[in-house]
Amino acid sequence: MKIIKPFPSAIAMAVAVLSLSAQAQQQPGVEVYGLVGVSYTSKNNQGATNASLKELSTNAMSVSYLGFRGREDLGGGLNAVFRLESSLAPDNGTIGKPIAYFDRQAFVGVTSNQWGAITLGRQFHALTDRSIRSLDVYNLAPANAHLVPSALYGVNRYAGNDNRVSNAVKYRMDNPTGLQAGVSYGMGEAAGSTTKGASYSYDAAYVGPNYQVGLGKVSFNGVNTLGTSGVLPKHEVTALGGSMTFGAFTPYLAVYNSTLDSATTAGLKTQSNKVNSAGMAWKANNEVLVRASYATDKGTDLNNIAGRNGQKNTTVMSVEYALSKRTSLNAIVSKNILSGGYLLEPLYAAALGKNPAVSSVQFYGVGVNHSF
Repeated sequence: MKIIKPFPSAIAMAVAVLSLSAQAQQQPGVEVYGLVGVSYTSKNNQGATNASLKELSTNAMSVSYLGFRGREDLGGGLNAVFRLESSLAPDNGTIGKPIAYFDRQAFVGVTSNQWGAITLGRQFHALTDRSIRSLDVYNLAPANAHLVPSALYGVNRYAGNDNRVSNAVKYRMDNPTGLQAGVSYGMGEAAGSTTKGASYSYDAAYVGPNYQVGLGKVSFNGVNTLGTSGVLPKHEVTALGGSMTFGAFTPYLAVYNSTLDSATTAGLKTQSNKVNSAGMAWKANNEVLVRASYATDKGTDLNNIAGRNGQKNTTVMSVEYALSKRTSLNAIVSKNILSGGYLLEPLYAAALGKNPAVSSVQFYGVGVNHSF
């Protein structure tokens, strides 16, 4: 029998979470919320033996999480807000990730009915906000790279592919319709430097009655200088896209451009990726939601090696059936096909769990979600 060991202080964290939950239920303006989901999944071509892997894991359609959020009316249209949000693994009961207990979000801020919101702490960069709201039919919610073609873009490659940013300040103006915009800055907090490890992002969108179109950019600095010039390597992503609703159908289109310098060695080529994605959501009725997406990723000079070019195509289809307002059943299937230099690209090989010699991986999942 395999014994799963929690990371250090997980028991203390569980006790603290229960204590916070009890207190939150008694505090006006504080809400306990989250999502618990579990999937039975199957992936082929895994590891050196190209075996199938069957697992019971957090739901494939959306990462499970537990959160606490609050709001206090300060008067004059101002509100103080906070959010603490931790990922969950219902299959084994662990809370958070080794990087942080509240690994998903941990921020405090002030909102204004007239001037927008400013938040400070661990949170999404502005471009990620825009991708979730306007560019991706799945709102970047699925749990792994099998299902999110852009999973490794718009994340900080110099900080363990983190898709949140710590030590960040963000301003957002989000009107229900019309112009929406945001800007964010992550402090690198490297000794003796205000730029090493720092990052910034912005986004803008126009939201109409049945459509939205938006764009944005995120830029991450590495922590190592290249050569003697003191130049910092960068990972930058720009994106443009949107969606429009026609009755029960909502199509999505988006384009991502990414450039990635070597973090440690001067003179290497800059890796570039162009990701084109299309998606469609069909809400058959109040109970059934069908979604599908297709993305093609053309990579040039992968791993900063001249001439290592390749392509990755990702197809995803899913159906969700609502048993109630909070509980749903779901099924999802995906296929990733890699060619050329992508067969030698270690990051996606690790993310997909595949043998580098294998050109495709199929993923299946069925599960249940309950939100609260």
